[in-house]
Amino acid sequence: MSGNGWAGEAPCAGDFRFTPEETTAEAPTKPLVALLAVCRDCPFRAQCIDLVLPSASLFDGVCGGRLWHNGQVLATCDDAQPDELRERGRRPIIHGTEAGARAHNRRGERACSLCREAGRLAQQARRARKRASGT
Repeated sequence: MSGNGWAGEAPCAGDFRFTPEETTAEAPTKPLVALLAVCRDCPFRAQCIDLVLPSASLFDGVCGGRLWHNGQVLATCDDAQPDELRERGRRPIIHGTEAGARAHNRRGERACSLCREAGRLAQQARRARKRASGT
């Protein structure tokens, strides 16, 4: 499946328990470790890592069959493979910036509200500069 269309087919799709408000390195909570069972048979673990970029984005939660805290693996599901951990060159999006809006666009995604607003304001500023210069 090309793009990010696979994300809607993932067993965790729409389940907000995978990205909790608080995760601690000292004591991963049992519910988060238990969620790794969902990842065990997921065919999208490597794509999940590529999408989230957990180490680069200092992710907290469950991604790609691993429990993460500040971009570090705390626990791993059974059958997880080391080659799934490669973050294949995609940089994390810096949300709330015009560059973030462009990054969403390059990925074929709808920009988040912060990036859409930043893109709108940048476009508005370019138009104002153009009007002021008289061209």
